[in-house]
Amino acid sequence: MLAIADTSTIIIIEFVLKKTSLTKGNKRDGKPAAPASAVDNTAARLFLSDNLLRRTAGFLYAFDIAPIALALSQALGLRIANAIDMQCAGPKTRAPLATVKQAVGDLHHVYDDNINTAFRNDTISASQPAWKLTTLLALRAWIAHYVSQLSSMEDRLAQVPPVDTFRLSDEALEFLSKSSKDSYQLEQKKPTEVTRKFTTSVDHQNHQIRAQPDRYQYKLRKGQQQRALIDIGEGRGRGFTVNGQVAKSQGRAAQLATTTNLSLADKIIGTIKIIGRDDPTQAETQRAQKVLEILQGLINLEHENPWVQLIFYSSPKDDFQWPPSWTEEMKDAVPVKFRADRVSRPLNSSQTKAVKQMLQQLDDKRVTIIQGPPGTGKTTVIASFVQTAIAGGLSGIWLVAQSNVAVKNIAEKLADFGLTKWKLLVSKEFFEY
Repeated sequence: MLAIADTSTIIIIEFVLKKTSLTKGNKRDGKPAAPASAVDNTAARLFLSDNLLRRTAGFLYAFDIAPIALALSQALGLRIANAIDMQCAGPKTRAPLATVKQAVGDLHHVYDDNINTAFRNDTISASQPAWKLTTLLALRAWIAHYVSQLSSMEDRLAQVPPVDTFRLSDEALEFLSKSSKDSYQLEQKKPTEVTRKFTTSVDHQNHQIRAQPDRYQYKLRKGQQQRALIDIGEGRGRGFTVNGQVAKSQGRAAQLATTTNLSLADKIIGTIKIIGRDDPTQAETQRAQKVLEILQGLINLEHENPWVQLIFYSSPKDDFQWPPSWTEEMKDAVPVKFRADRVSRPLNSSQTKAVKQMLQQLDDKRVTIIQGPPGTGKTTVIASFVQTAIAGGLSGIWLVAQSNVAVKNIAEKLADFGLTKWKLLVSKEFFEY
């Protein structure tokens, strides 16, 4: 659904996706599915595009315009122009509430809970009636229109580059749309309720509880829309529950502010239940910012590097060829041969085959995929490759993983192999942990 508002009217547009026409090709006959842009251009779609999404007079104002623009492209094949992201004119936190408060100032009293509720959910769950989301969506549209008309925002909004997906190629827009959808689906998989026990201590002066987990993956992170339920025991089965929230999270420890004025001295802190998702990680926030800047034309995604082109835009059926200049460079390179005596640990036949493949510098050996369940020695293969490659004269090797923990595990394996001349790049909070 898409909500559009002006001073006196709010319109809700509901889209019905024709899934069969877009997906059955891949499943039945092996042909690529028709892109969303191949959907019939009905009168309604043309009217929406000509009079709203690509109109030349005036701007469209919305909170988090990048996900909206990419959803329109990915699901409906619609492009948008002259769209302004409201948070770009607000504080760096990009929280809708902070933007609204900055815009309104002393003009009106802002009810924080009402604003947070309006921006809390993006999807309809099984337990949530459709009318509830429709109401919240309408409120978002009205808030965006109202804030955009305030004199305090005029100069700020004028400095924000507009989003225009018409400037992007079909390949670039398809890549951005799919990656945005994948990120959104991963975000929705994050738990909305977690209950765990922590090592705790009490700061009696400010009624805060200090909590430390035994593993990094269980650390408490601050969430703008989270609340905590903390079980307090008094012995002999008696106890009570207090409300709170994560006030500070740094490294291993987190500070939980409680709403009680009761003394927590000599109390036993039981389980801590966190309700609500964590705020986006630093990496997630930076990724979203880069996507927005691409849509605003501040970053050029049309990369000429053939490797980037292959990863971002090419499908498996494309007749991709590496540039001749790259091939010539590899012909002049001295090949590195695998030698078992250069590896600190003995390898089995499949591990040896993988390392030999990774050492090849021919066009058809540029990419190696190693698959196996936990404990089969994938990290050992990585360390063995690095050890052999360095012994053979190669340098400038980057090892990149999807998480801080994975990078740490690789670094520990390298150290175990006697390789210590490297730099470890992880997030600040993981380093402090």
